[in-house]
Amino acid sequence: MQKRFLFMMFFLILFGSISFAQESVQETANIAASRTKQIHDLLDYRFRGGFYSFERVFLQTAKYTDQARVNCVIGIMVVTFQVDCDGTLRNIRIKNPLHYGLDEQITKFMEATKGKWNNCHNNKYTKFAIPIQFTMEGTKTDSLDPVITLLGKNPGYVCNSDNYYLKKAKEALAKKKGRRAKPFIEMLIKRDPFNNDYFDMMKQAMEYSAKGKKKKKKK
Repeated sequence: MQKRFLFMMFFLILFGSISFAQESVQETANIAASRTKQIHDLLDYRFRGGFYSFERVFLQTAKYTDQARVNCVIGIMVVTFQVDCDGTLRNIRIKNPLHYGLDEQITKFMEATKGKWNNCHNNKYTKFAIPIQFTMEGTKTDSLDPVITLLGKNPGYVCNSDNYYLKKAKEALAKKKGRRAKPFIEMLIKRDPFNNDYFDMMKQAMEYSAKGKKKKKKK
């Protein structure tokens, strides 16, 4: 009887954990979908031709640089900018830059949007933050957050997936190797700057690194 009770408790806990994980994934998906809708609606109002015209300008203007492809540079840059109600574009910033020539591609794209903005009558429609993803064929990424994605050809080999870096980071953290974990976590943050779990992992890695330094000083 006791064994049966323990068996039932095990499955209740197991399915409860699965249910919680599913709810967490669904909540993340809902947040991403809500953000995407807001960006679509704002661009439909402010950009001539709406969101899909804005996306078309990006895909026609931005290129995946060879340098980025060879180095398997994949990630999401968040482009923030302001378009005043008279159509003036200013304050362009790139959060989570990927470098390797990709930042310049974003700048070139934003320059191509000048003169294509509708006027407005309320300043609440002037600020933008748009997640743009650069990724390559055959590479599995888990982010739901990009609003626009540029898919490039792989450089002749498949680049590592998000799960590869996540596994490496967790293995290092399990051994309390903060310094070893940090490069893998940095890669994950580049790929999805909206994932709070990655920042929690980075905090843990930094704590382990700090403890390791203190131990060395004592010796």
